Amino acid sequence: MDKFSQHLARFTSYIFHPLFMPTNGMIVIYLFGGVSGFNTYSTDTDKSTAFLTISILFIATSIIPLLITIALKKLKYISSFHMPSKEERSLPFMFTCFCYFGAYYFLKYYLDLNLNSLIFYFIFAGMLATMLGFFITLSWKISIHMIGIGGVTGIITLLSKMNDEVLLYPLSITFLIAGLIAFSRLQLEAHNAKQILAGFCLGFGCILSGIFYLISH
Repeated sequence: MDKFSQHLARFTSYIFHPLFMPTNGMIVIYLFGGVSGFNTYSTDTDKSTAFLTISILFIATSIIPLLITIALKKLKYISSFHMPSKEERSLPFMFTCFCYFGAYYFLKYYLDLNLNSLIFYFIFAGMLATMLGFFITLSWKISIHMIGIGGVTGIITLLSKMNDEVLLYPLSITFLIAGLIAFSRLQLEAHNAKQILAGFCLGFGCILSGIFYLISH
């Protein structure tokens, strides 16, 4: 692998890191899900609630897991932030599950924000994907990057169903990013094709399972 391809693959892995995907997914919900907050008719209160919700999710699923990862590296539990072996990934996965639960509980039961149920569904589905990823990681090195982008792709697909309109441009861009992430993980030899495909299907499937609920109602 030439140096340019290696640098591009590493850059892609960093900017589309799975820690950022829950926040990206929440932004997508506010932009395309008909949830008040970023649309033209939103009040200042709606926008404040949107930014508060996104900020809480960002802190819970990005900042706190990042600090935990730094601590684990200092304690030499993990060798690098990429966590190259499946053994290194189990504990960060478990902590991230608790962070998802904390965000869910804090937003639903502690704060009285009257949030759309789609927001809680997204957080719960993300927590489910993380839990399943944790159990899979105990015996197999599934791609965490692809779980993350699979979840974002799933929420855009779900919103397309809810809006009765295919969100073509967001979907196209997300699939392009998914392909770029998959290419970077293969280039870095972090995963094989099966681990990448399994990761995407897990993230995508956990979110998309909500379509069956929508069809039945």
